[in-house]
Amino acid sequence: MYRTRGVAGGAPSRPLLAGVLPVALFASGHTFFVTRMAHLMGRTPFMVHTTFQYGGTEGKRHRLREGMMWEDDEAYYDQPFLTYAPDIPFELVYPSGNASVRPDGSVPFRRRMTVEQHFRLVHHQLTQIRDALALAQSLGRILVLPRLVCGLDRYWAPHQGIIPGSSTELPLLECPADHVIDLEHLVGRRPEEILREHTMLCNPRMKREVLASRRAVGFAGEAATAAAVEAARVAHASIRILHVDGPLPSWRKVLPAGPRRKSFKDTIRHYGSLWCCNMPPGGRGPGHIWYDFLHDLVPHLDRHNRKWTTPWKPIMGP
Repeated sequence: MYRTRGVAGGAPSRPLLAGVLPVALFASGHTFFVTRMAHLMGRTPFMVHTTFQYGGTEGKRHRLREGMMWEDDEAYYDQPFLTYAPDIPFELVYPSGNASVRPDGSVPFRRRMTVEQHFRLVHHQLTQIRDALALAQSLGRILVLPRLVCGLDRYWAPHQGIIPGSSTELPLLECPADHVIDLEHLVGRRPEEILREHTMLCNPRMKREVLASRRAVGFAGEAATAAAVEAARVAHASIRILHVDGPLPSWRKVLPAGPRRKSFKDTIRHYGSLWCCNMPPGGRGPGHIWYDFLHDLVPHLDRHNRKWTTPWKPIMGP
């Protein structure tokens, strides 16, 4: 308890109560969406602040949608959607081996992955998102993102894998999309025009008739051509949720050579966000590293017009 100081000749001083609010119930964007403190404690917070996110207004809105705390209109939940089951090999999530994995899926901090291993894991997922976005575009659908997994947390200053002083457990088995996708700068597009949050199909605002209108379709072999995808677009036009059964076809197969493929390539290279940060050499210059949706293509230009003529590797800047 504190006592306010009275003003000479005026009102007397009054007691003032002050206290520290529990962060599980009055959550920051990090304790709710990253360390998931309220979930682990089985609590429902009174409020969630969209701090510690990296996508501006679009990132804040997407975080709240991931947490099913943002109310969109009915049309948001009733579109032609595309879903797929991500392929995330165990050895990419746990490069240190099975023996180090705890029952909750975390590993001891000393067994956390390296920066190179983190990028290998995230890029493996971005490759699938890239192919899925190309397929969704060809089918005239909106992609429902899968749940992302990150090996390391993100911050605005150099760190060793987690924000200093935080209770973050690694890997992040439910990594916010704004950690790796630049939701704020999707080349003239708003996120909801091309994608949805990974929790959308679990949202109670989804209509039963939309969830019931679901069909699985494969795009392997001859079904992975641009002509076959166009035929699938027409054949399944009335289905609200089209699920890819099996591996995703490559974006270069479903997008015909020419202006459409070039436009997609020129656009997708800007979609990657950045990871921050390593300590730069000598303590000066940028310590961040940009994700690259075209990392597996040699040669290619990244979002900063750097030409890659060798296999991709983590480099700091620009």
